Amino acid sequence: MTAESPSQGTTLFLIGMRVTRPWRPLSWLSVMIEMPPMLWHLRRHRDAGMLASRMYFGGSILVVSYWRSGEDLRRFAADTSAPHLPAWRRYSKRLADRNRVGIWHETYVIGEHETIYAGMPPWGLAEAVGHRPIGPTQATAQRRLAASRTTPAQADAHQAL
Repeated sequence: MTAESPSQGTTLFLIGMRVTRPWRPLSWLSVMIEMPPMLWHLRRHRDAGMLASRMYFGGSILVVSYWRSGEDLRRFAADTSAPHLPAWRRYSKRLADRNRVGIWHETYVIGEHETIYAGMPPWGLAEAVGHRPIGPTQATAQRRLAASRTTPAQADAHQAL
């Protein structure tokens, strides 16, 4: 299967945490425990705009999330009634310049994309925006990338040919 073409403005947001002082667990644990309540809040409040997310643990902690738009993401970040802003203020006040734990994020508004999922349920972008079987017109990565440059209506018309 391949992912449906996301709506104009669909946004990929990556956020991570890097422990710089592992022997200071109160510092990094206090930051690490802030993320699950944010994700739970967003799953309960779908109108905030997060479409799907996954959390990964490894050399650092990473959350991959898909949003309806960058504006939805910015609105959530600034919402005084949501859990992000208070958590960010606590981090900024207590830890930001102490070199004990680092936080990073990257935001991408999706343009061209190419996806393939084999032998697994919908994942990532396909989970966020939907998926469809790969047909002959999307048999290669090059063809899937070309299809991402068109609107869903244009892609449907092209497949009908």
